[in-house]
Amino acid sequence: MSWRCVICLVFVALTLRMLLGHVNSRHGRSPNFHVTCGVDGCAADYRVYNSFFYHLKRKHTAFLASGRPPRRSAFPYADSTRLGEENYDIPIFHGCVTSDGTRAAPSQQEGLDGWDTVPEHGHTGTQNPVEETGQDSNLGPMPIENPENLGEASFGVFGHSLTQHAAAFSLNVRERCYLSQGNVNSVVADVQQYQASLLDNLRGQIKNTFDTHVGNKEKLQTAVLAVFDDFKDPFTKVSSTHLQDSSIRHFFHPVEPEEVVISQTACRVKGGNSRALTIKTNSFYYVPLFKSLEELFSDPRIFTMISCIPKRCKEGFLYDIADGEFLRHHPLFSVRHAALQLILYTDEIEICNPLGSHATMNKLLMVYYTLGNIDPKHRSKLSAIRLLAIARSRDLSQCGVDVILDRIKKDLDVLYHGVKIQTAVGERTMYGAVVSICGDTLAQHEFAGFKEGVGFALCKCRHCECTADDMQTNFDENFFNKRTVERHLRQCFDIEKAKTEFVKNNLKTTYGINRRSTLVDFPGFNLIEQTPQDIMHIILEGVAPMEIKCVLKQLTISGLVELEAFNSAMYCFPYSPLDLRDRPCPISVSTLTSNDNRLKQSSGQMLILLKILPFLLYNIKESLFVQFIIGLVEITQILFAPVISLQTVTNLKELIEQHLKSFKQLFPENNIIPKQHYLLHLPSQIMALGPMVRHMCMRFESKHRFF
Repeated sequence: MSWRCVICLVFVALTLRMLLGHVNSRHGRSPNFHVTCGVDGCAADYRVYNSFFYHLKRKHTAFLASGRPPRRSAFPYADSTRLGEENYDIPIFHGCVTSDGTRAAPSQQEGLDGWDTVPEHGHTGTQNPVEETGQDSNLGPMPIENPENLGEASFGVFGHSLTQHAAAFSLNVRERCYLSQGNVNSVVADVQQYQASLLDNLRGQIKNTFDTHVGNKEKLQTAVLAVFDDFKDPFTKVSSTHLQDSSIRHFFHPVEPEEVVISQTACRVKGGNSRALTIKTNSFYYVPLFKSLEELFSDPRIFTMISCIPKRCKEGFLYDIADGEFLRHHPLFSVRHAALQLILYTDEIEICNPLGSHATMNKLLMVYYTLGNIDPKHRSKLSAIRLLAIARSRDLSQCGVDVILDRIKKDLDVLYHGVKIQTAVGERTMYGAVVSICGDTLAQHEFAGFKEGVGFALCKCRHCECTADDMQTNFDENFFNKRTVERHLRQCFDIEKAKTEFVKNNLKTTYGINRRSTLVDFPGFNLIEQTPQDIMHIILEGVAPMEIKCVLKQLTISGLVELEAFNSAMYCFPYSPLDLRDRPCPISVSTLTSNDNRLKQSSGQMLILLKILPFLLYNIKESLFVQFIIGLVEITQILFAPVISLQTVTNLKELIEQHLKSFKQLFPENNIIPKQHYLLHLPSQIMALGPMVRHMCMRFESKHRFF
C-alpha cells in the first residue's frame, strides 16, 4: 500500500512515517499550516506539526504502528488554493493510494459527511486483493506500467514537483516576509547549501547500509528504508521562537546584551475598572565590549589581522588611519602600535513610518563600532560593524546620551590600561582606545555637547569659532581661532557656573556649546580632533546638491541647457553595471525652482551624478558655471580617494579655497552654508586621521537595514 500527500497531491510514500516526514519538511513550517486528524473520525485539528505528530503517538498509537488508513473521516474536502498558499483545512489522511493504484474518493451518497475508505486488506471490492505475504504490505512497491522507464518517469514527475515547491518557497519568502530580491536570493542559496549537506549525509548512510548488507536483498531494502524512517528533522529543534533562541545560544554563543536602567518613574496602569500604581523603567541595552571582542577574536583570521602591527603606507602617502599624524603622537598608539583602534558611530533611526502619527515614538539611537586594525577592504563589510548600544530616543530625552557614554567609558578605561581577552589562540592582554567618533553633524554635536542646530549658535563649527559673517568672507582655515580641549573645558565651566538661566543660555549661544560631554573623559580622546567631518553628509547631502542646483538653474535660465534634454542625456548615459543601480533620477522643474538646497537624490545617486556631470555638460565646458562644477568634481575625487599623497592634500586646500571664492562670485546672492565652511577643515583632518573615506558613514548606515 502506498500513501499520497493530499496537500500537494504529488508526493507518494511507501510508509506512513515517510508521509509524515514529508508533511513536516514540506508543509509543517508554513504560516498557514492547519490540519485535521480525521483518524477514525477524530475531530482534533492542529496548526503546529509537532503537536499533530504527538497527538498521533498518544491517541492513535495502534494505527501509527500498522500504517493503515482511517476507517472514516468526518470532515469535508477543501480544494487547494493557488500556488504557495495551500489550504490545509482537510483530513490529513484523505485519499490514500492503495497498492493497486486506486485513490479513495468522496462518497457520492455521504456528501460532506464522510469519505469512502480503503478496505482493511488494502484493496477495493472490485479489484483482486493483494496476496498476503510475510512482508508488510505497506512496504510493497507502487505498480508501474513500464519498469524500464522508472528513472525517467520519476525525474519527470518528482523533478517537476520539486521545482514547483522551490518556486512556491521563493514566492512565499518574498511576499509574506516582505524581503527584497537580494535577500530572497540569499535565503535560497542558504537552503541550497542545507539541501546539499542533507543529501551528502543521507548518501553516506545509504552507502554504509549497502556495504553492510551485501547479497541480502530483503534486509537491504529494510535497512535502506530505515535510514529514511529514522531520519531526524533538524528543524524540529528550531520550530518555535523559544527553540530557535535556545539553539542559537547553544550552537553560536551570541553575546547577550545587558539592560542598563536609566530612570524609574511611578505611574498608574489601567487594569479592569481600576488603575494600579506601578513602576515604569526606562533603560537602554548595551553589548559588553569585552565579550563582543572575544566573540570577534574567536575567528583565527580576524585575530591574526588584529595582532599584526598596522603597516604604514610608503613615505609621502596616506592610506589608513595609522598613516595620520595623530596616532604617531598618541600616548597609547605611539607606544603600543598593535593596540585596538576603535571607531564609534552614532545615529538615530526611525523604524516606523516617518510621516505617521507614531513617527517619533519608536525612534532609536544606535551606537556601532568597528576596528581600525582590520584591513580597509574587510572593514567595509557589514559583518565588521558591530552593535554596541541601542536606546529609545524618548527615554534619553530627560537624561541625555551621557548615560550611554558613561557605560562605554567604563569599558574603555579598562581597555586603555590592558584587559585579558580570550582569543582563538588563548588568552591575550589587549589594549585599545577610540580613534574617532563618526556620524552626521547632528549626531556628533549631540555626543560632543555642541549645539545640535548650528543655526541657533553664534559659533557654528565644532573645529573653530567662526561666525556666520566671517564664514561669508574668509576661506582660509588659519584665519579662524581653532577650538582646543583646554579652551572648550573653560567654556563648559563658564556655562555651568552661570548665575542665572538667562546668562547660561546666552553663553550656550555664544560658544555653540550645550553641556560638558562625557567624551572629554574618554581615555586618550581629543574631543576636537577626533570627531571628523563626514564627507557623505557634507558633500553628497549638502554641498553637491546645493551647488549643482544653483548651476543648473542658471544654465536653464540662460538657455544653455534644456532641462528635458539634460534628463534625457542623464537617463541614456552608458552606466557601468555597478553604477546602474544608483542611476540618478530625473530632475523636475518643481525641484529645480524650489527654495531648498535639495535635488531629491540619494547619496549614491549624487555620487554617480558628480561622476557623469562633466560629460553631460561637455558641449558648454567653456562656461564659468561648468568650470565651477568641474572644480567641485575634482575636490570630491580627492576626498573619496583611498590613497592620497601629501602634495595632493596641499593642492586640496587651495582647490577648496578657490572653489568657495568662485561660489561667492558666481552666486553673490547666496550665502555660504556651514557645510561649505566645513570643507576648510578637511585637509587638516586628512593629515591627522588619514583619508576621509576611512571615517565615512555610508557603510555604517547600511547596517541600519538589519533593524
